[in-house]
This record gives sequence, C-alpha cells and structure tokens, in this order.
Amino acid sequence: MAYRANPFLERMSERTTSDQEFVHLFSPKVLEKLEEDCLEGAVHVFRSPPGGGKTTILRAFTPNALRAFWHARPTQAESYRQLIEWGVLDEERGPQLLGVYLSCAAGYADIPPGVSSVKEGMFRALLDTRIVLRTLRSLPDLIEGVASDVLQDIRLEYQPPANELSSIPLHDTALEMIAWAEQREREIYSLLDSIISSPNIRTPSQVRFEAVLWLQAVQFTHNGRTIAPKRLLMIDDTQKLRKSQRTLLLDELVNIRPSIPIWVASRSIAFIDSFLSQGAREGRDIRDYPLEELWGGRSGQQFAVFAQNILDRRFAQQTTVPAGSFAQYLSDNLNSSEIEEAYAQAKAIFESNMSRLRDNLRYREWLARASQRPSSINPQALTDLYITRILVARDEANKQLSFELVPLSEDELDERDSSSVQSAAEIFVHREVKLPYYYGIDRLCAMATNNPEELLNLAAALYEGMKAKQVLRRQTQPQLQPREQEKRLRDAASKKRDFIPQSHSEGTLAQRLLDAIGVFCREKTYSINAPYAPGVTGVRLSNSEISRLKRTPDSSDFLFGTLRQVLFECVAENLLVPRESSASTSREGGTVFYLNRTLCAHYDLPLQYGGWQDTSAQALVEWMEFGLQPSRGLGLEVA
Repeated sequence: MAYRANPFLERMSERTTSDQEFVHLFSPKVLEKLEEDCLEGAVHVFRSPPGGGKTTILRAFTPNALRAFWHARPTQAESYRQLIEWGVLDEERGPQLLGVYLSCAAGYADIPPGVSSVKEGMFRALLDTRIVLRTLRSLPDLIEGVASDVLQDIRLEYQPPANELSSIPLHDTALEMIAWAEQREREIYSLLDSIISSPNIRTPSQVRFEAVLWLQAVQFTHNGRTIAPKRLLMIDDTQKLRKSQRTLLLDELVNIRPSIPIWVASRSIAFIDSFLSQGAREGRDIRDYPLEELWGGRSGQQFAVFAQNILDRRFAQQTTVPAGSFAQYLSDNLNSSEIEEAYAQAKAIFESNMSRLRDNLRYREWLARASQRPSSINPQALTDLYITRILVARDEANKQLSFELVPLSEDELDERDSSSVQSAAEIFVHREVKLPYYYGIDRLCAMATNNPEELLNLAAALYEGMKAKQVLRRQTQPQLQPREQEKRLRDAASKKRDFIPQSHSEGTLAQRLLDAIGVFCREKTYSINAPYAPGVTGVRLSNSEISRLKRTPDSSDFLFGTLRQVLFECVAENLLVPRESSASTSREGGTVFYLNRTLCAHYDLPLQYGGWQDTSAQALVEWMEFGLQPSRGLGLEVA
C-alpha cells in the first residue's frame, strides 16, 4: 500500500488513489446507507458540504472500481454481497452496470453567460458529447481489456426510441461514435474561441439533452455478447456550473422522466434556495439525499458505527503503529493523580460556594452527602459535586416553593438528577477545574459533525500523536491519554476556525458571526443552574425572522442580504447545522442553527444537540458586524 506517512490524510475521491486501494478503504457501511431505489429510474441528488462523501459514492460505481470490488470479493465480502444483491455485479460475469462518470469541474462555465437559446444549445451539445464519449471510453474498463482492441469489436444497436434523436447520430460501431463525438467537441470549442469576435456565428441550436435518451436506448455487444445491460449516469461537481446551467440541467433531466438512474452530486451551497425543479415531485421525479443526514440521521447517533469502520480501514493501511482498532489507542481512563487534584480543587470551590447555606435546613442532607469523601475518587465523584451545585441553584431559583423550610432528602436529590444534568455537570467540571472532556472515540465521532472528511482530519491529528509516541519508543502501545487527545483535537478545531476567512466569500464576517454565536452559547451554557442542560450550542430564528432574511434586500436592508449569504455559506460548508423547530402554543416554528461540533470544542461547548436560544436577524447582523464580547468572567454563575 502507498499509505505510510498518515493514512488519514489521503482522500478516496482523489484519482491518485488506485482503484484497488480505494476498494480496500471503502466502508461497506456506505452501501448499507443507500436504499436500493437509488438505482431506479429517476434523478437522484446527492448533496453535502465539502468532504461529505459525494464523490466517494460515485466513484464506487465506476467500471474500474466495480471490477476491483469483484476481484477483491474474498476480502471485501460485505460490499461484494450488497453489489451482487443489487445486480450491479454478477458472480460469474463481473460488473453488469455501466457507471458513466462525468465531472462539471471544467469547461461548461466557459460558455458565455446568458439565457439565450444559443448559449443553452451550446451547453446541451457539450454535455451530450461528453456523456457519449465517457460512456464509450468506459466500456473497455468494464470489460477489462485493451481499449483499442475492445472498442474495435464493440457494436451498437438501438431500441426504437432512439429514432427520435436529432442531434446524436446512430452509428453502428463504438469507433464511429467516438470519432463523431471527438469532432463535435472540437467544433464546440472552436465556436467558443470565436464567438466573442463573431457574435453572429452559427452555433448549435440543440433544444434538449439527448445523451440520456441515447444512453437509455443503446445496446452494446462485444464479440456477440451483450455487455453493460444496466446503466447509471453520474454527474459530479454541479456546483461548478452557473446557476442558470444547473437549473436548466435539473429541469430537463427531470422532464425527461429517465428510465435509468441519474445521480447528480453537488456541494450544498449550490442549493441555497431550492434545488427542486418547478413541478417536480420529490419522491418520484427527483430524490434528495442530504448526506450528513444519510450518514448520521437527524440526531447523528448512527454516525459512530459508520465512522469507526472508516477509521479502522484507514488504520489497517499503516505499519508504524501496531495493528488493532483505532479506538483502542484512544484511552478513556483519566490519570488518577489528575482526578485527585481536580477533585480537591472542585471540593474547595464547592465548599466556598455552599458556605452561605450551611445553616439552611432545606439543603442540610444534600450538603452533608456532598461533604462526605467518597470511598474512591473518580470522575463520577467530581460530577456529583457539580450535580449538587446545579440542583441547589435550580431549587433556589424556584420562586414558587410553598414549604421553604422542609428539608430536601437525598432521595429527592437522586430523583431530580437526570442524564442532561449529568452531562451539564461533566462540561462544568471541564470548564472550572480543566479536566479533559474532548477525548475518546465517541466524542471524536461527535466532533466530526456527520462529515467523513472532517472525521479524517481529526483522526489525522490523533494519529500523528500515536506515531510520535511509537517512534520515540515512549511505550510499547502508543495509546494517547485523554489530555493528549484533547490538546490535539482542540488544536485541530482552532485551525478550522482560523481557516474560515480563507475559505468563504464573506469569510471574515462568517468567522466573526460564529465567534459571537460561540460567546453567546458559552454564556448560556455556563449558568450554574444549567437551565438548558447540557448546554446551548445553537441559535434559533423564527419563521418570521427567516422570511425577513429571504426577502430581496433593498439598499436599506443590505446587511440583511449579507447575513443571509453568510448564514447559507456557513450551512453549506457544515459550519452551522440547521434543524427545523416546530411551533408550540407559545411560539411559532423556526430554524435552529447549531454550531459545527468541531467548533464547539474550540468554543468550549458540549457536543450534544438540543440546547438553543432564540435570537433575531437584527442581533445576528450586529454580531456579524461588530462581534460579541463576553459579559462575565470564566467562572460558573447564576443565570
């Protein structure tokens, strides 16, 4: 294998990775997430922020990758069985599906902008030509033969619908079709070179995309045997197209009502407003696959299994650290002396804060229990101190107590405890006595925010630590301790935050807005009564505020238009995670914008979802323009 330095830095979508290596790294969990109907005739849109796995999915269905899966069936049994079940592979004959992969990364945006039929005709003609070329050039890969020899022997036959084609000829051989397509592509580029100097030059007047109809109707035979009976058209990087081109493409593909699956992949930013063509019905004409939801579900709970499979497959490719699972090198055990020191500090803070209540009959049993030194000092002993502080603060804040002097029993302390209070206590321990919080496989997976590339970036930072320990021979098993993990993960989080100005059109404003949201959430999270346990990690805009942002801005609302762009870019780049918020009797519905979980580590916030606070578009504009300064110190205070 080529992976030696750091296997987590290689991206599977990159063509520098061989198909054999791609297959070995490919997680079968990807196929488990896909529904079988993704191979039915329709337009299927795969969208995600960068690194979400779009190109990885598409590459898995290219001819070379499918053949690599077929050859690797003894070692990639899970993926192989799934592909057999779908009819993509045949046990005896190999790949049965011809995956035609086309990237929009170059060439199409070179067509001069405009909505005229001339420009649309050139776009259709160029795309059609490339689909035909890519289809024919993929056949030798599917058959696994020398391209020139295979193409020489391939014959083309057509079903009756092909007779309706007007822009694509129906030649009988692959070589004749390739010659036509290559000549057609040269003519189009020649027209592009001269169209500015000669506006009246004759250009293609193609009125519809025909390559999909051609791909549906053509049959391929090689030495008398039918090949590639199943077809899949994959169009990647559609965010590189102009908006008008992307709209035209989706509208016309849907209107064709394709009998073969067409996969369209794009970064989320391409669908800021809406990706559905007018009149198309999602579920029949067009199917939407937001990958961050596909991998992790709405809550992100499913992502951990998928993520660990990815990590273990990468880890198996390296030889520096002894073999095993990635998770076994991430210690979950805090150092006993570190816990003892943190407990002593927490106990002193507890005594100082609770001294005013020593004579209060109501809390006598609670405080007596907290004052007892536990038989063993462990993380739970620390957490228990903060649980008591939280529940006392909540009780004091309750203004409707009818029996102020009735002592609260230890049983009631236990009854008022909950998983959310426990989680709040954990982050409070981290905040106040600096015990590590961001460590372990579960929190690593949570920090990835359902994004495979973000997961690999974080894992790469941890692997560098494992490798350094192994090379320096500090220990036979280079296991990273919690504090070492946290330092590396938070360093990676800070780098992510610092890179925002370089990766967005309004990067400085986006960074300032996210920093302000981080400050706002931190202040709400670290109220000692934990009113939003385990903490606040997002802000909500009501539907009225969202509508205000969606209106076309005039000169007086310019900043609202800028905020809209910043928010949408942050969502598209996975810096903010939107979740719908239902209406209730006391409030209208809206959208919660949760911070990216890696950024939560940078801002010292918990990693769970659920906690949010309402805000307004006007407040976000002010934060975006001027930032938000913390209004209190670093300690835990009553809200």
